[in-house]
Amino acid sequence: MQIRLSSGMMHETIEVSEKHIAGILCPNTSSAFAPLDDNMIRNAINHPVNSLNIENRTTSSSKVAIVVDDATRPTPTSRILSIILKKLSGIGIPDQNISITIATGLHRNTTAHERTLILGDDVISRFDIADNDARNPIAFAHAGTITGGKEIYLNKRILEADIVITIGVVKSHAFAGFTGGAKSILPGVASQNTIHGNHCFYNIEYPRGVLGSCEMSATRKEMEATARLVNPFIVNVVLGDSNQIIYAVSGDVVDAHRSAVDFYKKIALRTFPEKVDIAVVHGGLAGSINFYQALFGCNVVKTTERPILKKNGIVILFAECKEGSGSKLLEQIMPTFSEPDEILKYLASNKVFDDQWAVQFLATFLRDIHIFLVSEGVSSEIAKNLKVKLFPNAKEALDAAIQTSDLDYRMAFIENPDVLIVNLA
Repeated sequence: MQIRLSSGMMHETIEVSEKHIAGILCPNTSSAFAPLDDNMIRNAINHPVNSLNIENRTTSSSKVAIVVDDATRPTPTSRILSIILKKLSGIGIPDQNISITIATGLHRNTTAHERTLILGDDVISRFDIADNDARNPIAFAHAGTITGGKEIYLNKRILEADIVITIGVVKSHAFAGFTGGAKSILPGVASQNTIHGNHCFYNIEYPRGVLGSCEMSATRKEMEATARLVNPFIVNVVLGDSNQIIYAVSGDVVDAHRSAVDFYKKIALRTFPEKVDIAVVHGGLAGSINFYQALFGCNVVKTTERPILKKNGIVILFAECKEGSGSKLLEQIMPTFSEPDEILKYLASNKVFDDQWAVQFLATFLRDIHIFLVSEGVSSEIAKNLKVKLFPNAKEALDAAIQTSDLDYRMAFIENPDVLIVNLA
């Protein structure tokens, strides 16, 4: 049978033997869920899950800290924010009592253009807005201590408020289970050292670093313990195929988040009947951008609760990676060591650094499976440095994978891993 693979502007149709295909997975269409209008979103905010509503948590003199996603998330922030700001105005809270912090975590600061896209010109002109400058220690203060004795430092803008309101989107995440909820606080508005403590080797190591499970994720547990220190009122949404809001919930940082997670699973969670020798992963926004993002395709088949790829199996990443590796860190560290285990030992015994998790995941994948990359954006030199096998097209990658597999090999085709959680049945 013929299967068409796509990633960004890169496309290829390959011929495969149907008897070896264990399954073809793509997200359940979200078209069955009608987009929410503003009244529906307002209703979700007015009826929070396991929390007092905003009116009962504020007065006209309250100081309000609103936390919003940065440009790495597709959150329709301005639309949700406008509803919240009207509510705060109706309570009598003046603009000068409201701050908006962009939850950049360790990401770069937002550009002026990105701020306009996220917030809109009217909001920018009216309110006190700032990024979370994680590497500036004077911007943070001690918020408390969580289980395990970890000291938590959060942005002073958050700690000085009477109420913290967060706006986020829920989708699957490589090691926190899902985005949204407490992630707006940690890493969103936390200090560099606090984020490093959460994104440490131990927490990221599978199965503590897991895709699609809040309960198994060590980072998620610490994020939620941290968020409890400021007791945020969250507004989280789930988006459809065209980034339209198809679900909205508000309230408690854990319980409301789980409500959104349960809804998201209706679209993303798929079960597979058997383990496979070869997984071909294509489609989705992440892989079209860079290799750093495309690695998520390996997580989908290898670091879920019940992964479908066998030990020493092969992932064929069909990923345009138009921006190349997307991580100078990966390019610098990976060639320094000859074996994945050496990299992992180094990471486990040294101080955490920014984006360490990507190096850790790649080294773990290279230890446990084989990565065959089909990409127009990654050069042969970069692929060599990253220790992945680069192929000019999917046919050659598939032929090579078949040659190294048993005669009765089984294959899975995974389309759009950005919004999939794949578990063994």
